[in-house]
Amino acid sequence: MTAVEWADYPLFEYEKDLARREIEALVGRDVLSFEAQVDASDAVLLRQRATYLRAVSGGGISAATAQAEVEDLHRSVRGRKTKRQSTRFLVHGLHEYKGKFNPQLARALVNVVDPSCTALIDPFCGSGTTLVEGLRLGLEVGGIDKNPLAVWLTGVKVDVLRASGEDGLAGRHLALSEKITTAMDLAQSSGRAEVPQGVEAADEAYLRNWFPQEVLAALWAALDICYREPSLAADVARVNISSLVRSISWQMPEDLRVRRRNKDWTPPRVADLFAVAAAQAHLALREVGGAAVVAGDLRAEIRAGSSADAETVAAVVPDGRRLVVTSPPYATALPYIDTDRLSIVLLGLGSAVDIRRLEQNLTGSREWNTGVARAWAEAWETNRDSLPSSVLDLLGTIQASNERTDAGFRRAAVPTLLYRYFSQIGQTLDNLAESLKVGERAVFVVGTNRTGKGEGLVEIATPRLLAAVAATRGFRVDEIIPLETWPRYGMHADNAVNSEDAVVLTVEKDQGRKARVSGSLGRSDKTSA
Repeated sequence: MTAVEWADYPLFEYEKDLARREIEALVGRDVLSFEAQVDASDAVLLRQRATYLRAVSGGGISAATAQAEVEDLHRSVRGRKTKRQSTRFLVHGLHEYKGKFNPQLARALVNVVDPSCTALIDPFCGSGTTLVEGLRLGLEVGGIDKNPLAVWLTGVKVDVLRASGEDGLAGRHLALSEKITTAMDLAQSSGRAEVPQGVEAADEAYLRNWFPQEVLAALWAALDICYREPSLAADVARVNISSLVRSISWQMPEDLRVRRRNKDWTPPRVADLFAVAAAQAHLALREVGGAAVVAGDLRAEIRAGSSADAETVAAVVPDGRRLVVTSPPYATALPYIDTDRLSIVLLGLGSAVDIRRLEQNLTGSREWNTGVARAWAEAWETNRDSLPSSVLDLLGTIQASNERTDAGFRRAAVPTLLYRYFSQIGQTLDNLAESLKVGERAVFVVGTNRTGKGEGLVEIATPRLLAAVAATRGFRVDEIIPLETWPRYGMHADNAVNSEDAVVLTVEKDQGRKARVSGSLGRSDKTSA
């Protein structure tokens, strides 16, 4: 017989529940407590895939799970003795992309919802957390995101992960980082910002407006080395550079909006900050070099674009048995393009003139121009996108509350913004239903929002509303799994999401879906794609 052990750090109750669900899904038994046992023949599977288990024992052998091994390696490389959940192991810590998915949760949901799947899709992939965990589980993966920085970061992470077990990358990155640090120091001291080849005049002017001259000199000197010596090590160095740019710019780093610092701000030594970021990346690369975790021939298709576009979705859907696991932007999302705009332009991933368009077109964005706002207001008035009554009722409640409390223009726009949000989510669900087979499944992890103040405060129960939309888009709603979220402080407190849920769906036949979609605004309004 085989016994299993908890992870060696405190778990939330929802994680304990997912751990039990994992065992049941993987070995076919309803395990109600960790004193229960499973057949020894299932020990290998549990060791390979279980997320929240420390070890599995059976047949006279006791072995750590694969997840415990990578978390142990993460702590060992960093000399950490504290027992807490590691979420920045392997490539997950290469860049602190905003709104990152918890990797253990992504892994557990795959095991719980469909452990027999051979392919994983994330239509809102961000910086690739779900896709990385899919590759670790031996799955083909496909991802989409509108943020060009996110797509590029995902590609670098995948490439680094494919180098797992190869210990030379960490050394090459270290040598290159030392060269970059020296070049940055010299360039910042001289203050001469030599423009790299290929930088357009408009982008140059944009960057000069947002970086002090000496800081831009250091950044361009570093990027020049990366461009002249292209390699995976250079890509990781550019990731390190990206992680710095907001903190060394004129943009206030603690502010979610685009606001400038005071004129008396003194920029730090860029080389010193880069050296710290590179040192952290070096540790991550040592982890990857010490852990052969991914087969190099697994397909990973990552596209920049919108999951509301049917062709883009179809292009990333792998063959085999597919599962969707995603954490889409929440309703009235934070402005991630504004957060990343300097990296996007500096690294040549998009032009300065693209930034506002990218921000306006994000699913959940609170930004749009007058013409787009008017078009979506008309769509809401006639319910052109056939949203369910629960969504329309909420919009009416918010509108009435705004009228009672004399809301300002931002809150007054919320109902129409939410109509657009759920329409875009609906279009994504339509496209997934068309690309998946009947019986294949999807999990959307979203949080509950709120809008208004005082007596006018209204809850936006996004998980329940998303489930209602999915039920009209070719999916059966199987369950909504309650999760717990970390409390948020500082600049994120006003936008805090106090609860989060996993909405579990299964594709069903819907012969009327294509006819409905062909007439929806999501197809005709190009600004939303």
